[in-house]
Amino acid sequence: MNPDQKKILFLTSNNLACNPRCLKEVRLANAIEAKVTVVAFNLHNWTDEKEKDLNTELGKVEFHYLDAGRKPFFRWLYGSLLERLSRALPPLFRRNTYLAALALNKRSYLLYQWIKRNHARYDLIIAHNPPAFYAAAALAKRTTTPFALDIEDFHPGEGDNKIVRDCSGYLMRRFLKETAYSSFASPLIKKYSEALTNEAGSDRLLVIDNTFLASEFSSAPEAPAGEKLQIVWFSQFIDYERGLEKVLPSLDRFRDQVALTLIGSPREGFFDKEIRNREYISCPGPLSQADLHRSLGAFDIGLALEDGTVDLNRNLCLTNKIWSYYLAGLYIVATETEAQRLFLQDRPRHGICTSLSGELFAATIAALLAQKESVCAGRKERQSAASKEGWERESILLEKKWTEVLR
Repeated sequence: MNPDQKKILFLTSNNLACNPRCLKEVRLANAIEAKVTVVAFNLHNWTDEKEKDLNTELGKVEFHYLDAGRKPFFRWLYGSLLERLSRALPPLFRRNTYLAALALNKRSYLLYQWIKRNHARYDLIIAHNPPAFYAAAALAKRTTTPFALDIEDFHPGEGDNKIVRDCSGYLMRRFLKETAYSSFASPLIKKYSEALTNEAGSDRLLVIDNTFLASEFSSAPEAPAGEKLQIVWFSQFIDYERGLEKVLPSLDRFRDQVALTLIGSPREGFFDKEIRNREYISCPGPLSQADLHRSLGAFDIGLALEDGTVDLNRNLCLTNKIWSYYLAGLYIVATETEAQRLFLQDRPRHGICTSLSGELFAATIAALLAQKESVCAGRKERQSAASKEGWERESILLEKKWTEVLR
């Protein structure tokens, strides 16, 4: 394709600072000199300053921000009422894509209003997150433009809100059949999504692994293992129901042998009850993606604590955590979900699956402490092997698909 003549529109119900997968795609489109437009949301939280930095970095990208808060008030109020009314009509939203989108989230309405007001034309529309799916499909239909959906999670199996799950599943069943292509963040998410549409084997459906640029990660150090085993975990928020509260009592047994760093924004209640009195834990606060990836070089072990019993999606997804630890060369301690088990089965030197159960998790940490020297010494080899699976490789697959769609 001639990227100078192609216009790509990205629609997301978040912003780029808290959606690394969408950010990677925007950076790729910008790098190949497509004309990129992004419609995202002002979230009024810790991501705001980071979003400003990304706007500066991506100077050629045209940004449009909608407000996730209560301004303008009447638009927010109207969207909230539509969401509530739509959720009260399950027989209808299970047969009507617009009502399903409204019931899913009020940001669906705000994005749809934006595409109604906007009269620019694009060559490709890419939607990230379910509240963006309807707007993308509606704009594509109105302008006869190809559109794509990125499926980062298996949304019909995500969370505990049945209405949201049902709406997500209905929108995916309807729109996945209409896309120019759809991308999936893990092989199992693709497999389960194919079952919704009976399209297994279609070359329109491709896995784009949720990986990162290998070049963003510091080279593995030659230094020997330190006195304490350095363990890391990160997330946007440090809170309950992330698996931490289940493993901290086990780690307490090794408080003199391990140091645990939690990167992210700690919720006050979790910090006061679970962190404040544990002296072996440090919380440096949230970091940008680039700073986070550079910082991982200081650690030996990465915790990928997914609870596959919470919902189906937790069992199928491969998170930013596991890919970041992998590319940094850390030894991964992952809990036993189907996706993480398959990931480490294919990469046995890179980590081990264990359980959130106290005794089993404690036994895993004890075994790693017993072989600390070899775990740390293998990091350079692990990082070298992982570097072949960075975003450098995945971006080629995605760019190839864009070229096919836009030729």
